[in-house]
Amino acid sequence: MADKLNIDVVTLDSVQCAACGYMMESIAALPTDVQDMIEYTEWSIKNKDGIGKFMELSVKVLPTICIERDCVFESIIPQYEELIDEMAKRALSDDMRDRIQSLRDHGFDFDKIQENLARAGAGAHTRTDSEVKK
Repeated sequence: MADKLNIDVVTLDSVQCAACGYMMESIAALPTDVQDMIEYTEWSIKNKDGIGKFMELSVKVLPTICIERDCVFESIIPQYEELIDEMAKRALSDDMRDRIQSLRDHGFDFDKIQENLARAGAGAHTRTDSEVKK
């Protein structure tokens, strides 16, 4: 979407990899006001689309957060202020930048962990073509 900041989170698997889950949650736990300005997707390298995105963005390590196609946080889970600052640098307009920066002192909303992960679609983009043998 042209009016929203695009964030790609390239992971191994946000359900089975703790660091990947923390990366996804750092995006999902952003305040609602920030959520309204972004669109984010998890790209698990456990499927073809994720591998394609990994290569397209020239990701080197997992997990990685890319904002507007820039690999910003490579294998480093960002602090709230760092994430807000990097989003503001890549804002699509001056108004968006100012709005994002005005929320810098808000902080993550970690009181709703399960809701955050469900909103993030944690695990929704991992492999679905295999079955557990009993």
